[in-house]
Amino acid sequence: MEWIAYHRVIGVHKFYIADNDSTDGTSEILKALGEHGLVHRLRFATPPNGNAQMPAYSALLARAQTDCDVLAFIDADEYLLPMDGETSLLPLLEQRFASPDVSALGLNWANFGSGGALFADEGLVIDRFTKRAKPSFGVHFHIKTLARPERIMGFANPHFVNLSSGRYVDATGEDILPHPKHGKGLSSKIVWSGARINHYATKSLEEFLVGKSRRGSATKKARIKHKKYFTSHDRNEEECLLAKRLSPLVHIEYARLEELIHNIVTQPQEKVAPPSRWKALAQGILAKNDN
Repeated sequence: MEWIAYHRVIGVHKFYIADNDSTDGTSEILKALGEHGLVHRLRFATPPNGNAQMPAYSALLARAQTDCDVLAFIDADEYLLPMDGETSLLPLLEQRFASPDVSALGLNWANFGSGGALFADEGLVIDRFTKRAKPSFGVHFHIKTLARPERIMGFANPHFVNLSSGRYVDATGEDILPHPKHGKGLSSKIVWSGARINHYATKSLEEFLVGKSRRGSATKKARIKHKKYFTSHDRNEEECLLAKRLSPLVHIEYARLEELIHNIVTQPQEKVAPPSRWKALAQGILAKNDN
């Protein structure tokens, strides 16, 4: 639920979430928040080929296509982060999407490691994990996409959408050029100005082993995320407190959402008001045992 509380704080208005066989209480949380009109939950079973992410993204797009202005395709370990001291992401989106020829915005990853934590612990992810890789780390060339849903024709991969028209820009408003070696889904340069995506790829060793490693890849059934993945992504060279500075606001919103859930049986349903005047940003994610 932290993920939802955090993104409400930065301006997200609606959540479209594919619930992919969750068994850790995520389904119950999503159902309860759905009663208040905050979350649109889509039950999504893993296909026979084991590749859930891309079909789930397509199903979420179909569900949200006529209902929002900008749709972000991110996962439960990815946190949109306004940079340069901003609290809300909406001013940047208003600026970037003010031009009708802009159809998609790609934001680069910032990879966070375990910080040496071996076991799962209480507290927010943004408080517990504050060490990341250096900006030059190659993984940071990956982007995730926010786009006008009516212009999305499909997905090249989980990071890149195919557009019917318009420009694909980075956070500074420049056109994104594909990475010369890896192509679509990775940009030719790493941009952290304006906004980025904090990617909590490992969390603690325990959380990685019982979560991401056990579940495997949501995109490629044959891909195993185990020792090699953890050691390559457990990068903790620099401390970064940019997300943690939002912690007080996230705690307040988290408590509010908890109260809504606890009172759902005995209290009249309350439609949760949007946190901003601009109903432009919604999110589609693949939720699987990660709330």
